[in-house]
Amino acid sequence: MEKTSLVQVYGSQTAAYHHAFQVFLDHTDQKMNARRWLDRFVEGLPARQTLIDAGAGTGQTTSWLIDRFKTTVAIEPSPSLASEFRRTCPGARLLQDKILDAQPGVAADLVLCAHVLYYIDRSSWPAHLERMASWLTPGGALVVLLQNPETYCMRMLRHFLGERFELGPVADQFRAQHGNQFDVECDLIQSHIRTEDLETAYLIAEFMLNLVPMLRPPARAAVQEYVRENFAVPGGFLFSCHQDFFVVRRHPAAA
Repeated sequence: MEKTSLVQVYGSQTAAYHHAFQVFLDHTDQKMNARRWLDRFVEGLPARQTLIDAGAGTGQTTSWLIDRFKTTVAIEPSPSLASEFRRTCPGARLLQDKILDAQPGVAADLVLCAHVLYYIDRSSWPAHLERMASWLTPGGALVVLLQNPETYCMRMLRHFLGERFELGPVADQFRAQHGNQFDVECDLIQSHIRTEDLETAYLIAEFMLNLVPMLRPPARAAVQEYVRENFAVPGGFLFSCHQDFFVVRRHPAAA
């Protein structure tokens, strides 16, 4: 099989990644629904002094919230994403470190980690949850966003690559260890991807498969057929990308 017949593999700093990501954003309500949820959640926080965005990317999500807090600290190790972040959120303090290495130097009323854990080895998810929760003020909250493991997108990724992203067991473990200091809950927010043509639907499917390293990329034709069989609806293609919002809230009296 020739290389050109396989799913394209690209890194998060490449033009192909940024193009595919933008196509995804143009055809989904995921970001809009996340923003609505975050707006309501931020309004309910007991204080809004400091925001830490862990894995801030280009700063799009940070930009929604930066004016709601007096201080914003962003963590983004990727040079290309960090460069774009500076243009998007010039008023934020940026740390170009990995989350486990970052030293924000402030306690936060909200720590946000939106669709970042896909790119982090799952064996270190508990350590990341511990680390980010340690930055919270009493009454502060950590919000971690991931696609629900049963969405059409995640089923496709599991079908071709055998990968499953599920934060629930890690959150349960955290609750068992720290239930005297934190409350842990999860909220499911429905979201979808809609396209009119197969080419666009395939490009978004390819983008989703690139959430994990593909040492043996599947055949392009196989992914196209999967999209046709599983996502086709009258007038185009529809596939779910529902989001899990995991909330870890520090008890107000916790030290």
